[in-house]
Amino acid sequence: MFPVRKLSWNLGLGREIGFLFWAMVSLEAAYGSYGGIWPLWIEHLGAPVSVVGLVLGSAGIMRLITLAPSATLAERFDPKRIMVIARVFAVAGLISAAFATHWTQLWFMVIATAIGEIAFPLTQAHLANLAGNNRVRAFTLVFNVGPAVAFGLAPLVAGLLIAQSGMRSALLLGVLFGVISLYWFARLSPVPREHHHEQAATYREAFAQPGVPRLLMLQFATIFVLSLGISLLPNFLNDQRGISPSLVAILGGVGSMGSVIYGLAVARSKRLQALPLTAIAGGVALVILTLAVCLGTASVPAIVIAFLGRGGLWSAWGLFVAALGEVVTSDRHRPRAFTLSEMIGGTAFFSAPMLSGVLFEVKPGLPLIVSLALALALIPVLLVNQKRMGKMVSRSSSDDVLVSPLGSNVEVLAD
Repeated sequence: MFPVRKLSWNLGLGREIGFLFWAMVSLEAAYGSYGGIWPLWIEHLGAPVSVVGLVLGSAGIMRLITLAPSATLAERFDPKRIMVIARVFAVAGLISAAFATHWTQLWFMVIATAIGEIAFPLTQAHLANLAGNNRVRAFTLVFNVGPAVAFGLAPLVAGLLIAQSGMRSALLLGVLFGVISLYWFARLSPVPREHHHEQAATYREAFAQPGVPRLLMLQFATIFVLSLGISLLPNFLNDQRGISPSLVAILGGVGSMGSVIYGLAVARSKRLQALPLTAIAGGVALVILTLAVCLGTASVPAIVIAFLGRGGLWSAWGLFVAALGEVVTSDRHRPRAFTLSEMIGGTAFFSAPMLSGVLFEVKPGLPLIVSLALALALIPVLLVNQKRMGKMVSRSSSDDVLVSPLGSNVEVLAD
């Protein structure tokens, strides 16, 4: 159990998970500093909207190239060292983007941040080994609630800096938080030898685990559909609603606050932890609300309130990772299962802007309309699959164990 009410540097999660928590908080603060205005920065450096979508989307291709060998590297070398090296590349890429003068100079940023993504599946596998039967809650706190708080506060600071010094200052703030994240990654202990497996699993074996193919397909569909509307939302608000880049950056923080609220609700609800696809459907509904308001009104107060729902994307992504951690019960298969999840999720997240850019040029609001319509159709698909997956698994009769509909035993978690 994790006594989350204890006020300490590690929030009662324990030393090693505490390091992971703060590493993810500072990492997401780095992204939150510039993520909201990243499409605007690309456009500011001379790229047309279609090229903005291409630059955003190309990161997904690079993720596939860099993530594929990550599990093999983790089996040959200390995963902690790989995490640190990967995040050094990400920080270096961010520095190069901050001092770029033309959009063609951003390709090093694209490549370097893709290398930095290697840290995610390794961190997820490490947390899954540490958390035991408390994975859904641990994943929610480490990969949703904590980072969402950082992702909410960092844009507020970035917005003030942008108003005073321009968009470049937001990227430099991201560099600062990136360096802080390196400190926490560096404090992690080496992964014990028992977590290194002489006979490594293959990606095919990991994909063949019961429930994994279905989860990964649903993850791709969900993230692609939501990213289609969200990826160029900053450009839509700036071009069509007249909202300044500084306020757009702050809106990103509002969305993260929505993710915090929803993540805490999941962390305190045994039912939602046992029904993650239902919880994901709730996150999709929140994004639908955001898109609908942005399409329907130019009222800034209404958009600010509605932006709380934007965090539904990050909540959904984190819940898919947590669900995968419950389905894949073997430590041998987890590294590649989590890598597949990052590859699938990243491909969806970064390929959606390519289509969004094309639709944007046809009509600025078209990416939001298409995303909203597909998201509405996705909700019943998620709910039906939650029921179907519940029927696929055998149920345990243990007195103190709650059986997950995804196929693994989830210990009942204290509030």
